Amino acid sequence: MKRILAAALACAVLLAGCAAPAPTSEAPASTPAASLPEPTPDPAPAPKEVSLEEWQTFMPADAPSFLFNSTELALDEDVLWPEQLELFIPYWEGTPEDADAAFGLPAGSFSVWEDSYYSPVEGTIAIHAEGYVPPQTPVQQVTVKVPWVEFTFNRSAAYTVPAALDRQAAGALAAAQYFLSHHHGTHHGLEPCTYDEATWSYTATEGAMYVRYSELEQFLGCVFTPEASGEMLGGPLAADARPEPSLFYQGGDDTIRFMMSDAGGDISHCGTLYTEPTLQPDGSLLFWQLSLHLDEEDENFVGWGQGRQYTPVEAYVTPVRLVLSETGWRVAEYSLSL
Repeated sequence: MKRILAAALACAVLLAGCAAPAPTSEAPASTPAASLPEPTPDPAPAPKEVSLEEWQTFMPADAPSFLFNSTELALDEDVLWPEQLELFIPYWEGTPEDADAAFGLPAGSFSVWEDSYYSPVEGTIAIHAEGYVPPQTPVQQVTVKVPWVEFTFNRSAAYTVPAALDRQAAGALAAAQYFLSHHHGTHHGLEPCTYDEATWSYTATEGAMYVRYSELEQFLGCVFTPEASGEMLGGPLAADARPEPSLFYQGGDDTIRFMMSDAGGDISHCGTLYTEPTLQPDGSLLFWQLSLHLDEEDENFVGWGQGRQYTPVEAYVTPVRLVLSETGWRVAEYSLSL
């Protein structure tokens, strides 16, 4: 990541060097002073690189710790490496031709995905393409530890992320994966908690990851961009009001109130791959997450285990974008691979 950040800083220097020259201090007598161009403002200083340890100081008193390990790229022992995949992109902002170039496929490979289960949001299209050779992007393993929580299954989890990410960026992405996996994805809520039947709402109690709304807000603000964290936080909620699904609210005495919910995963899911992170002109890091799946109509699939091995044939593609702030990388875009 240092080499990626160094490239970003180098670009900033080059852009500054190419800026239009400042006007001379004395204008020709024939030129009215008011017609002189405005002085070029000094470019804003580039955000500094933040260490993992410094980033953690911005978190609440109870903050996750992170363990980093090198690991080999591999799929589960029940999953065979695919030679090619069919890509499905449910929300693509450009044209199919743009996607051909972005994923290194021949012109005309991507086309509109007419049978999409998803409803593309305004300004996007659903597309798909065959013949994509899966990337073998090196990965690292990041273990997120939250030892103060009561329930054992929430105390730690390990995730693989691209090896090119520095420790702070990798920690932020792993923290996002942990929170979305345990508290805001297939399951929404913080446990242990109490239930109020009148408002259909739960309130986090001691032993949960966080029990004060201000601490949850602080944690999410260290992991996600303000826009992304704002989509999970509902702000103050009246004592007799019911929460909306998929939002955490601030109850009385800075408590955390929410509506509990669960959603199942896809049994055909069999692994996740990433493309290599690339620095964008705006200074963000962008790469693509490939959620590998079996053909749901394959009659040979009879379930996992029993010594059977299967080969994924499809990949659902979603963007992963990290934005560098003054206090470290933040996750701007990420979707659980399910």
